[in-house]
Amino acid sequence: MPYDEPDATDPNMLVGVELPGTAESTRDMAYVFAEEFARLGFEKRRLMSVFRTPFYAGAHRAYMELGEGEIEQIVDECMAIWGRVRFGDRDAQL
Repeated sequence: MPYDEPDATDPNMLVGVELPGTAESTRDMAYVFAEEFARLGFEKRRLMSVFRTPFYAGAHRAYMELGEGEIEQIVDECMAIWGRVRFGDRDAQL
């Protein structure tokens, strides 16, 4: 079966659905995005650009629904906790 022509009888075919959400669930989602990218080492400017960029659909949707002020408050809170943590790999000194 070709990749571009899925079998209509395939029970494992992916189907996307949209679920309704509340302002609270959108806020929780924004916290998750902010925490994840802060833990990856993003600085505030770069993290805010994630929310402003439509490529990051979930983060951008939260930005559009909650507004810049609330997103910036969430980012500041996550940066206060995780922004000080820096991870790095290095070879052991022999």
